[in-house]
Amino acid sequence: MISWRELPFPFALRFPFAALLLLALAAPAAARVVHLVPAEDTALAIVTLVGQGLKDPVLLVEPSDQTALRNAAAEWKGQVECHYRAGAKHAVVEAMSALADRPCAVTDLGAAVRRLWPQPRTAIVAPEGDYPWLLRAAGFAGATGAALLPMAKGERLTAAALGEWKDLETIYVTPGIERDTAGISAKAVVLETPDAVLAELKRALGDNLGRMVIVANPQDRFGVFSPSALSMVAPLLSAVHRAPLITTSSADSDMVEREVLAAIDGHALAPTHVTLVGDELGLRSHRVPDPVLAAGGPEARGGGTIVRVELFSEIQHERPQDFVVGRIVAEDAAQASALLARQLHRRPPKNQRPVTFLTNADSVFALGETISRTTVRELGNVGVPVRAYYRGEVTPEIIKQTMLQTDVLVWEGHPRDLTLEERGGISVDTAPKIAILQGCYTLDRSDPFILIEKGTEAIVATSAAIYSAPGSAFARALFDNVLYDGVDLGTAVRNGRNYLLALAQLQRQRGHQEWRKTYRAALAFALWGDPTQKVPLKVERPSVKPVTWEATAEELKLTIPRQRLREVAVDNYFAKPAPRTMYAGLLLVEPGTKKRELKDLYFSTQTVTGSELHACRPNEAWNVISLFAPRSRTLSVLARAN
Repeated sequence: MISWRELPFPFALRFPFAALLLLALAAPAAARVVHLVPAEDTALAIVTLVGQGLKDPVLLVEPSDQTALRNAAAEWKGQVECHYRAGAKHAVVEAMSALADRPCAVTDLGAAVRRLWPQPRTAIVAPEGDYPWLLRAAGFAGATGAALLPMAKGERLTAAALGEWKDLETIYVTPGIERDTAGISAKAVVLETPDAVLAELKRALGDNLGRMVIVANPQDRFGVFSPSALSMVAPLLSAVHRAPLITTSSADSDMVEREVLAAIDGHALAPTHVTLVGDELGLRSHRVPDPVLAAGGPEARGGGTIVRVELFSEIQHERPQDFVVGRIVAEDAAQASALLARQLHRRPPKNQRPVTFLTNADSVFALGETISRTTVRELGNVGVPVRAYYRGEVTPEIIKQTMLQTDVLVWEGHPRDLTLEERGGISVDTAPKIAILQGCYTLDRSDPFILIEKGTEAIVATSAAIYSAPGSAFARALFDNVLYDGVDLGTAVRNGRNYLLALAQLQRQRGHQEWRKTYRAALAFALWGDPTQKVPLKVERPSVKPVTWEATAEELKLTIPRQRLREVAVDNYFAKPAPRTMYAGLLLVEPGTKKRELKDLYFSTQTVTGSELHACRPNEAWNVISLFAPRSRTLSVLARAN
């Protein structure tokens, strides 16, 4: 039933509900030691990330990346230690020594392993020279807590190689390892295939298996043009989330999805979240023809003809996104290690700093600005401090000031002014924890990479031209999910994209000619960062009661309060929002005037069980769009009163 407390409207929807399990990283204790390791020493780097990365920050060092080194020196205070093996390049050792409190320690791989795992109960052995198998073994070690022992070519697994590991009960052996079992009392389990690794991981963890899968392509370490090798940090994410690491054989988007879904279904995994570890060269997103241009519409601003659509989206098939998806992206593995170290070990701010909106959409985008101002009102209604700057108020000085004074930046409108170049642009020394870049092609600019270098942990941005109304509508839906449902950032992005998909379908149903512009925005948004990242907002009880959705075994009840927030007006557009009301480019025209009132929309995402997988319109006075995602069993419902 949909009902307005004074004016009831029946809205029947029959199904029981279940809570969606969401994953979030707990804030660990303050770090005591920062560990530096050469990024070029793959085995030592992965061993240190897996064995030490949950406890302390581990930073991989690329001496050619002076920006990352300077940032590390400024960001991480306290004791710094560095480790390297004999044969490391002199430039690497010098770069690490410049940041360390003491001379760098020369070690061998076996000694490093025993320092990190002094008396393990389980261990997994992998060939150091076979990177895909080293990566799978590291993911297994991270998720289960087993010791990771890489072995060099020609080295045999013997009792002597295990050294002082007297309490070892089980040792897992991967292909390419020769072993002499004499004197080894531990049970040996041979894992001959990637499927065998996943099966044993599921058996070992049982109910403790996380609700995420990590996806990486081992081939991203190889290539002519400075491959990013981001897959090196994937095992640390397996450790954080107790999650399986699924390696792919190709960067092709369709192949990646087929292989990952085959692994999920073949082992009866039930993930809610997917974290992709890799850039476009390692894990290629889908390329979809611009739906506006394909239908004979105008060429997008900037001349783009395709939209890059994130893996596991389904939106390009006009189906709702099911998995919550995030992508770890950086220029190289060194910067990726710094990104994860911040997320795991950076101290949370003592006080909530204002969310800052920079909306420079000019007077031609007044509709988007109107929606943006309603979102600012929404934040204030639940006690979140917020600052907002519009049009000419957005200056280089304000941008630099914002980078220092906020943890959550919302950029809306033209990306032309947000140019964080080291030369010729706006130079910044720090960056907000989360950045939402709601403008055209914001993933294609240098700004996201500079933000990550300067300290940003998660970025929501776009791969296509975005019109102001659907772009600002997405940002509003994202904050609605965070403020009222308490979801993580990845879930908020998924639900926001599904809102745009439902909105596009509603517009098409009602004969709106420009529905494809909304659909293009749904395709274009993506998250760079861990999808379980929480937005650092402290929400208070709403001053004005919000729209509510109440679920029973048979009905979904929508209640719309009479009291409204203060009216928002920009040029000829205005809105009188009740909290949790959604907006877009749907308008009511006041006869005889140029005034345009934004039409109220109502949106909710529910987790459902049972056979009824859609919401029915209660009567002719309502339009209802419902989208069911089968794996997560989430139902997205968009309602509009005529």
